[in-house]
Amino acid sequence: MTVRCPLTDCHTKNAADADTCVRCGTPLRHLARLSAYPDHLFNRGLAAATAGDLGTARDLFAAVVHWCPLDVVARNALALASFQLDDHAAARVNWEAVLDRSPGDPLATEGLARLADH
Repeated sequence: MTVRCPLTDCHTKNAADADTCVRCGTPLRHLARLSAYPDHLFNRGLAAATAGDLGTARDLFAAVVHWCPLDVVARNALALASFQLDDHAAARVNWEAVLDRSPGDPLATEGLARLADH
């Protein structure tokens, strides 16, 4: 894994464990950790959903979607958790957002079909 320097005039690829950019000296250590945080939150959301704690799962998936609004996997998970918590309005908004980004997405399509049955 590499970390690309965030400066627009640099963008040098660096080792994932680099403290600073090898080209410009920009601090990178915390950037790598920060960029992995949405995955950490998503995995915690999956664990919460598996444990039956759907409220916590929904909140964790919502945090990922806030951080990464184009992430259709996280948005599908948020929609499903919302659906399971009977928040059909939130489920609809999120599944429609998935279809806007990824037309024909099978999970969002199925989710909206289930909403139509309610």
